Amino acid sequence: MTRGDRRKRRVRAALGRRFMAVGVLRRWYIRRTLRFIDRSKAKGRRLPEGFAETARQLSRVPKQRREKVLEDAILANQDIPNMGRELRRAASRQRLSTRSDTRYRQGRPPGAGGRPPRAR
Repeated sequence: MTRGDRRKRRVRAALGRRFMAVGVLRRWYIRRTLRFIDRSKAKGRRLPEGFAETARQLSRVPKQRREKVLEDAILANQDIPNMGRELRRAASRQRLSTRSDTRYRQGRPPGAGGRPPRAR
């Protein structure tokens, strides 16, 4: 990553933090995001990685509360911007371990046969 890329990323992140600090803009973004998720699901389109995880979590929440829950999640994420590397990695491992629809266990399925156990 070059110096210019890092600078652009920092500027973009700073603008995003300012944007989310203003209540009216934050609520507009949340409504827009929920509309995007709903329309994509209705049309059968795949959601991008971050939105897919968000949509999966929000599907467990009643429709009337989705906006509030998403806003709370965004605000909670802003409270800990400098989360340590170990915590980020642990969160990533936890997300991967709970995705039963995208990760498959290696090896044979139960009851597939194979070598019988050794006699002792």
